[in-house]
Amino acid sequence: KDCWAANYIGYMEQFGIVRGYSNGTFQEKNTITYGAALKLIMLAAGYDEQKPVNSNVFSGYLARAKADGLVSGNVDLTAKITRLAVAQIAAKAMGLSITNLSSVQPFTDTTDPYVRALNAAGIVGGYLENGTSTYKPYNTLTRGAMSAIVWRMEQYQ
Repeated sequence: KDCWAANYIGYMEQFGIVRGYSNGTFQEKNTITYGAALKLIMLAAGYDEQKPVNSNVFSGYLARAKADGLVSGNVDLTAKITRLAVAQIAAKAMGLSITNLSSVQPFTDTTDPYVRALNAAGIVGGYLENGTSTYKPYNTLTRGAMSAIVWRMEQYQ
């Protein structure tokens, strides 16, 4: 495990929060689906396990997330999730305030208040390139990056 997220992944595996594949690998560079990310975020924010409400294993998490206002609209649980969606769901699930944010914009490519709140809480960072800090809100997340976010959420609680 010589990847930047190895410590986060190790912690998460140790406590049964995330698991690898049946072949013994974790595949930290693989992208994470909306359903898997939703479950990890909700559990890290203190939600109980949610039983499926249909054939999708993550459907109970989606039903609860919709009921609690964490997500809205049509959601494809099997699609890859974006960095923006993760930040919005996580900030809402954690109950982070979006009203008293600094007027300083941490990223040049998004002013989303949930991204800013999660950044202020130290849970998500961006990319610094040529003196410009971006969040890349429409990029997908890897399993490794999701592990780091969930670990930071757990530490924040």
